[in-house]
Amino acid sequence: MRSKFLLPVLIPAMVALTLQSCTDKTKINPASQGNALSSSKSIDAITVGQFATFTITNKEAGQVLEIGNYALYNDGKANLGANLGSGIGHNNQKWKVRNVGGGYYTVMNLGSGKLLEGRGDKQQVVQNQATGKDDQLWTVATLSNGTYKITNKINGLALSYPGAYLPGAPIGLAAYASDTKQGWLLTIIPNDCYRDDEATRFFQRTSGSSAFDGGSSVLLSTGQVLWLTNDTFYNQINAAGSFNCRTIFPYRNSSLIQPASKSWDPALTKNIMTPYGVETFRTTDNKNLLWPGAAIQVGSKVYVHNIEVPRNSLATVNQYLTVMSPGTSLTSIPKPVNLTIPGMSGQTAIIYSIGMAKPGDGFVYVYGAGGFLGASVYAARFAESNPAVWTFWNGTAWAATPVTATSARVGSGPINNNTVGFVRGKYVLIAMDYGFTCDASPRDVYVSTSTSPTGPFTNKKKVYTLPDLKQGHRPVFYNPTIHSEFDNGDNELLVNYCVNFYSKNDGKGGVCLVDCSNADGSKDPNDYRPKGIRIPFSLIGL
Repeated sequence: MRSKFLLPVLIPAMVALTLQSCTDKTKINPASQGNALSSSKSIDAITVGQFATFTITNKEAGQVLEIGNYALYNDGKANLGANLGSGIGHNNQKWKVRNVGGGYYTVMNLGSGKLLEGRGDKQQVVQNQATGKDDQLWTVATLSNGTYKITNKINGLALSYPGAYLPGAPIGLAAYASDTKQGWLLTIIPNDCYRDDEATRFFQRTSGSSAFDGGSSVLLSTGQVLWLTNDTFYNQINAAGSFNCRTIFPYRNSSLIQPASKSWDPALTKNIMTPYGVETFRTTDNKNLLWPGAAIQVGSKVYVHNIEVPRNSLATVNQYLTVMSPGTSLTSIPKPVNLTIPGMSGQTAIIYSIGMAKPGDGFVYVYGAGGFLGASVYAARFAESNPAVWTFWNGTAWAATPVTATSARVGSGPINNNTVGFVRGKYVLIAMDYGFTCDASPRDVYVSTSTSPTGPFTNKKKVYTLPDLKQGHRPVFYNPTIHSEFDNGDNELLVNYCVNFYSKNDGKGGVCLVDCSNADGSKDPNDYRPKGIRIPFSLIGL
């Protein structure tokens, strides 16, 4: 991993969709947000291709539509049902509604990133990954009492509340009969962050590199995307989709190539082979291991920051700029070359693994973490024409050697949980709370920006809370990474973060879950896979 510590087949799970008491019925007009609805209080104003975010409240119950217990199933697989619940503002109670044309809408839950789906001729409502099928299309028609009737395309049945309010009351489908039980208030709210279901499922690979941490990406000049992983399970998924208990990863890094279409179909992304085989990066003597971090393409070369770590320790002992030469065959490449960089290699006070930016001024700006508890962010740079020579920002000028002085710091964040990227002309710093123990709290994500590569990064804002939960416990989390090349057309930034099982120390001398915590005693690959989230540009200030 990028210094862990600096010192598909879906089977529906029929769980009811429920309602909760709506405490805030204020309508909010969002500012312009890309393809988001910008100036109207009514869903009727959403044109084809536009979307807006809503709470959806049942008229009779006065409760909001939600996906109940969604945090229990953040592996991205389970297809929970819809229900009603108390309107307390969690993401599982927020819905991204998009006009897809022909009078139809899709309704996506922000908690899971999945779409509301009717079950054919059945009266069930669940969430599911996007399929493009008619059971995920809905009409929204105004009723006389100011509410809306929401009807599923595949069967013509209306979204329905069955009767007197009960906590967790399931929502289903029925022939339209009542503007109260089947009448829904659509309250527009500002766009918010959400779990990117497609990106999360992309990491749920069943062959090749099938579970790993790390996960930095590089947009190549061919349009393809190079993905770099850290500790990697490879071809170890069993028939049940799990790891056998005690299975460990055989490789300390790997790389994959995603097609220029940027398809999220895991089967279309293939492992790259080097003379080392699956493992892309090694030290000369192979006594220690390498974990790749930030990377960027300059000309025909890809430059990757690698840290060197002993096999029995998490402590960084060295760092390199590694040169990859993809050439024309991106599934088999020459042996990467590790460059020793004066001022960067040979020191571990600042680890330059958390970001690279190429704004077009002839330089690549590189970001590192260090200083007290590794929580400060520092900047270095190299000329695109001379990657082997770096200079380091000392607070007033670019110098030959790095310093950890407070004046040199361009930003800050929790240890090992920061990343920097260049997005729409601004430098963006994403930080997460410290999470290298299970059940760590808080678990929030923050964003700040700068117009200069040397900061300062300002307007730090909390934008998201990690929802992952299993058997009442929360996993280890770390290493956010920005992926600005994945533009979904909605003015939203893709960020992934890593989880590392639930068996690390809980900070109280114990562990949260045993290593093989599945009911059958196996190990869940989703406990060691990156998760994707989308952050609206409007929350970042872009």
